[in-house]
Amino acid sequence: MAAVRARTVRDVSPAQPGDQPDRPSLLDELEQPCATCGGTGSRVDPAWEPWRTRLQELADAARQARQEAGLPPDTPVTGLGEVIGIRDEPGRRPPADIPQAVVEAERAIDDHMDARPLSYQQEVCALCRGAGQVLTDTGSQLVDLLERYGFVRTHPPAPRR
Repeated sequence: MAAVRARTVRDVSPAQPGDQPDRPSLLDELEQPCATCGGTGSRVDPAWEPWRTRLQELADAARQARQEAGLPPDTPVTGLGEVIGIRDEPGRRPPADIPQAVVEAERAIDDHMDARPLSYQQEVCALCRGAGQVLTDTGSQLVDLLERYGFVRTHPPAPRR
């Protein structure tokens, strides 16, 4: 018959020097990384992915146009339309030494920047509420036990999986 070892305070604390790395702590049994956000506590709004992809395509096209025109490649990708005076001024033309392909690429970038999604790029994960960790079934049972004996939650329980 195998001996049952009682839990100690060291089992509750995170790993400490000299601990056995293959022995999980009690905290590891009570919570786990959130599957929704991957343990980061936030997630990227999916509406931003196609916008970023299109911005990269436009930036690559602008770099290519600059390179073909002999302009330095390290000039800013966005905002050149404002620098050369072609943005928000009807009838105003860019300087003659700026090739039309560069002007069009920069205008496309400026227009795309104005069409950003209205949502935040990153938002707090709804499942873990930004903690990056969620309770395991064992952790939920412990919380239920504590509630029965008068301890209260500071927020509503997360849905069980």
